Amino acid sequence: MSMDWDGLQLNEETGCFSICFSGGEFKNLYAQVRLQDGTCLKTTDMKQHTKRVSEEKTEIGGCRREEFIHEDGGRIRLIQQFDVYPEYITIRLLAEGEDVLSTNCMTPLCGCGEEPVLVMKEKDIRFLSAPFDNDKWAKFVDYPVKYSRMSYEFTVVHPEKGNSGLVMGSVDHECWKTGFQAAADKDGSIVEFRGISGVATEDTRDLDGAEHGWLSGTQVCSSRIFLGWFEDTRDGLQAFGKANAAVKPALPWEGPVIFGWNSWAALMGKVTFEKYKEACDFMKSIKDTYQGSDGKQYVNYDAAWGRFTNKMRDSVAYAEANGQEPGTYYSPFITHEHQFKQEVPGTNGNYLFEDLLLRDKDGKILPQIDGLYSLDPTHPGTMDYISYETDNIIKWGFRSVKTDFVGHGCREGIFYNKDITTGVQAFNFGMSHFVECLSEKRAGYPIFISLSIAPIMPHGYGHARRISCDAFGSLDQSAYLNNCITYLWWMNDCLYRFNDPDHIVTYKTYDKHSTTLEEGRTRYHTGVICGSLMLTSDDYGIPEARERAREVLTNEEINAVARKGESFRPVSGAQGEFAADVFARKDEDAVVVAAFNYSLSDERQVVIPVEEIGLEKGQRCKVKDLWTKKVTESEDGYVRIKLIPAQSVMIKVYS
Repeated sequence: MSMDWDGLQLNEETGCFSICFSGGEFKNLYAQVRLQDGTCLKTTDMKQHTKRVSEEKTEIGGCRREEFIHEDGGRIRLIQQFDVYPEYITIRLLAEGEDVLSTNCMTPLCGCGEEPVLVMKEKDIRFLSAPFDNDKWAKFVDYPVKYSRMSYEFTVVHPEKGNSGLVMGSVDHECWKTGFQAAADKDGSIVEFRGISGVATEDTRDLDGAEHGWLSGTQVCSSRIFLGWFEDTRDGLQAFGKANAAVKPALPWEGPVIFGWNSWAALMGKVTFEKYKEACDFMKSIKDTYQGSDGKQYVNYDAAWGRFTNKMRDSVAYAEANGQEPGTYYSPFITHEHQFKQEVPGTNGNYLFEDLLLRDKDGKILPQIDGLYSLDPTHPGTMDYISYETDNIIKWGFRSVKTDFVGHGCREGIFYNKDITTGVQAFNFGMSHFVECLSEKRAGYPIFISLSIAPIMPHGYGHARRISCDAFGSLDQSAYLNNCITYLWWMNDCLYRFNDPDHIVTYKTYDKHSTTLEEGRTRYHTGVICGSLMLTSDDYGIPEARERAREVLTNEEINAVARKGESFRPVSGAQGEFAADVFARKDEDAVVVAAFNYSLSDERQVVIPVEEIGLEKGQRCKVKDLWTKKVTESEDGYVRIKLIPAQSVMIKVYS
């Protein structure tokens, strides 16, 4: 990390600020706030600009706080807080008034003009666009700046070559949805840059022009924006994650990596109690190698178990008799149109589902997403409904809950609880209740919570979060999953105990063709590098699925790698929308490397300089293939791997 903090310049004549760092400079930036009357008030519009400096201690740690105060004799003043830490700064905008003020958009970092506002020493600058959530197969795209789209909650701005760059992101997730935008002129110079608290777009699932909710008070604050230049942006993302975890820690989980089975890819809506028992029995047959470090397997229902709720106790009993942990599925914030006139369970007949629907300022029901309608997370009927359903989960004895479509609880709307005015506030409110309902204190035993379709942030409401949208077994699905691992690997054991790579299909998804052995192994490897939950999903009534599972899932050396619960870092290959194709993790006695060929038709030669995986440049090393067990030697400082189409390998590199 290299950043010249004497390069934070606050211009008391203009109200602008600049930030110099070893890779370049932000120039002539300002902050602004949009008020309810439509006024956009900029720091540069104010007549008086003064500075003050103090030493502070925040949740993140000790810092030097430089405040830039902007006044013009009116009833509102703007204050910028720059908290200077050893590796980075955070930037926050405060609007203060003698009277109550309202805003739904605060921009603590803004630059716009004919001259460049972000200048880097290197050329060909790229901008990472991160999705808000993992719905609709959202993926990460590393764009040239001139083609970039808004990035949500964090971004990386970096030269095309090398690993250095700016890491930026929000560290507060109580009220705002945060976005980052950049624009370049025809010469590629960055002439616009914004870090915005108060974004609402189709990407945040706020449809038909819905605006971000309003915050009111005599003082309103933006989210803090983390900003740091790092010689390796992977280190920067880890620092960003740790800053977020300091502000709001991960939901703690003391248990090991979970191994087991999930019903969705295997059976989708056709799951039955008989198929559940069949999966339990097959998983038991491979338990010697496919199990957590505590010797346990989880066997989990996904959606569609509601057709046979009378079999839930029997399901739990069957799994437990097999020495397994039973799991289930729940979606707390959604309903279907055909349920609108039905009574909400757990509300004593006080509410129909239509009473709980989230609506806009005109009283209209919010548009559906994924064919589902959103419930108001703050409505007492929703709260009672969650309490009722989680009571059943506990009563039946389930030990794991896949929690789906929680992004519906983060949409903007008009909420029953009038103290809550933004989607993020509502999400925090509803998810806090949900987590409390499944707490060990209430259940009497720990229940593992894995969030499925969910925003990247806020965090702290699941022990795991699925790193992608649904990812099945084909090669393109593995490549998609690895795109998400490339940019979210750092969340593992930081904001969540585990990243969730979704169900690992080694043979056949229910409504798709079977995959090849190489595709099955590749999908298995994606689970291992993720960090990780190791939940497979095949129909084990199919003989070929059983054979494939025994061949792929029982590699004890690779399962031992997975049991450590540590994500792999991307090494090389990521560009544009393409995932990294080499990932590595340092273990006690070796570096474990996974290399992927995402082509179905072409062979690939992978050449890895050993210094890129943590060894000394030019170091001689041994390479062990964890499938063939063959050991080779590298004497020139490079690891060479030949991959056939769709193949991936997992190797150990050691001296």
